[in-house]
Amino acid sequence: MSGCCSDNEGETLVFTCAGAAYSGQVANRAGVDLMKQGVGQLFCAAAIAAERPDKLERARNAARRVVIDGCDDDCARRILESAGMPVDLHVDVTALGIEKKPEKPHILTHAKRVVDAVRDGTT
Repeated sequence: MSGCCSDNEGETLVFTCAGAAYSGQVANRAGVDLMKQGVGQLFCAAAIAAERPDKLERARNAARRVVIDGCDDDCARRILESAGMPVDLHVDVTALGIEKKPEKPHILTHAKRVVDAVRDGTT
């Protein structure tokens, strides 16, 4: 998987849900962890929804767009698709068996599971 680049061409952008539910927070944490690991640059899905021209251009020029959604509502994926951008890899946190509102949350363990799924290219 390509990582961050000094220019926008060829970079991997990571969009996360960051929703109110625990699973959305796991999605966001996984995105931060992927960025720290050099897998891609965390990018703002809300800026795409807000149609910010500079953000749209950068996202359109990305070589790879990875989307991590907190649940099967797929809000982050839908934002990119509504803007006419293909999603190269989509991960739904709840499809990995992580609950939206778990009784015993373990954000670091759950975020690692999502990171591993992205690194493995699984959906």
